[in-house]
Amino acid sequence: MRKIIVFLLSLFLAGTVFASGSGGGGGGGGKPSSNPNPSSAQDYYKVGYAASQSGNYSEAISDFQKAISLKSDYAEAYNMLGFSTRKMGDVDKAFTYYETALKLKPNFPEAREYYGEAYLQQGNLAKAVQQYIILEKAGSKNAKELLEKIDEFVSQKS
Repeated sequence: MRKIIVFLLSLFLAGTVFASGSGGGGGGGGKPSSNPNPSSAQDYYKVGYAASQSGNYSEAISDFQKAISLKSDYAEAYNMLGFSTRKMGDVDKAFTYYETALKLKPNFPEAREYYGEAYLQQGNLAKAVQQYIILEKAGSKNAKELLEKIDEFVSQKS
């Protein structure tokens, strides 16, 4: 029951972020569209984001691909497509999506963080640390999140 409450609360808070106009964030934010038949790139993104947060990565991938087909420069959708693809185990393909997101939006901290996490998933600590340094120099809160993942990685290797 507690997990359901936390999940619903996170959807509510994410929806508040979107409603306030900061939907350009990237790690996500968004809630399921009230439209059962999404038609816009943002609708597909919202549905895909909700699916990714529920662990329905294959559904999320499909929704993010639809969002990108409607808006080819949608960095946030590329980022979450990389996230979902990585969670499905295809790290190599995820790298291409993160790279596209970063080409479209070079100062995109969520994409940079997930890019670093993908390097950790491949076992490449040095490349993950490079992403951390970029985030730290930018003063991004995502630096701390990536550093925590790096610490976990190092601890598991010890």
